[in-house]
Amino acid sequence: MGIMHVLGKSGDSEIRWDPADPQSVKQARERFEEYRRRGLLAFVASEAGGEAVHARDFHPEAGEIVFTRPLIGG
Repeated sequence: MGIMHVLGKSGDSEIRWDPADPQSVKQARERFEEYRRRGLLAFVASEAGGEAVHARDFHPEAGEIVFTRPLIGG
């Protein structure tokens, strides 16, 4: 089972999918692409709580995906 966390101003939301269920994977992929179009950054961990790396593509086998807004440096 995979989980996508979207960190936002008004709280976090979650999207779950089952890699064995094509419909849930399709829905999660669509949300992933929507968030990327909005400019959010995705970080993927192979297992929940594991080390995360920046990702540009949806990975249905990922244990956890976290979306966050880019930080503004100065």
